[in-house]
Amino acid sequence: KISVERINIKGNNITNENVIRNQLLLDEGDPYNEILSNKSINNIKGLNFFRSVNSEILEGSNSDTRILNIEVEEKATGEISAGAGFGTSGGTIIFGVKENNYLGKGIAVNTNFTINAESIKGLFSVRNPNFNNTDKSAFFSIEATETDRLKNSGYKMNKTGLNLGTRFEYFDDFYLGLKTSSFFENIETNS
Repeated sequence: KISVERINIKGNNITNENVIRNQLLLDEGDPYNEILSNKSINNIKGLNFFRSVNSEILEGSNSDTRILNIEVEEKATGEISAGAGFGTSGGTIIFGVKENNYLGKGIAVNTNFTINAESIKGLFSVRNPNFNNTDKSAFFSIEATETDRLKNSGYKMNKTGLNLGTRFEYFDDFYLGLKTSSFFENIETNS
């Protein structure tokens, strides 16, 4: 019976090691299984934090143990987007910042703003795919919109929303989620 003696991870200067280890289906001391080893490497690639992921299997301190060496090459995981346009409702400016591996913890942070002649809209969201090392995803988002149509239609509206939820794997590749949302709306009219 061949077992895993050690798993070495190299090349992760930004990403925390536990983020990578959470994707492994093998652990030190487990029986070695080539299928689980390959699936673990695919899970790490699926994070989309690394330009390349390479692995090698070496013989351990004796003939019935193996050492799994994983070498990763990190890549930029953030995005900045900006845009401008003009249409029937006037000009629009869009700006957004997104980071998929915030502080190397695997947390996704997204913020964006849309501004046009009548409204301002903003969104901020955070998603942790492995909240407290429970293999459950937790997410939070807050959004706000202010629409000013006092001149044209006679009203001004403020809308603020909050979303909070979780998602987890119930069976193999079958996920369940729970989400709660709250919206607050304020309408001001010309009277």
